[in-house]
Amino acid sequence: MFLSADTLPQDRQQCNRAIKRVGVLYWQRLCQVGIPRGDARKIAAAIAKFDVARRPPAPEQAQLIERYSSLVCRAQLWRRDLLQWHAQVQISKQGS
Repeated sequence: MFLSADTLPQDRQQCNRAIKRVGVLYWQRLCQVGIPRGDARKIAAAIAKFDVARRPPAPEQAQLIERYSSLVCRAQLWRRDLLQWHAQVQISKQGS
């Protein structure tokens, strides 16, 4: 259920409703593949925000996504660019 640029919500309220609706669906899929409910909620929220609003996950969410990456893939919720920004931050920290 990846949203294209044509289907992105236009205003903030629409965006928040879409994130909530999509997030619930993602949470159910993540729970079905075996991710604990609390972690699944955080991961689902991150992926829904990424899909709907193009917002990158917070560091804690990115760590959870990495930890459960095989299950996120099994739930068919992996996004190629989802952790790209996180990897760039890690590389820049190592270079400092």
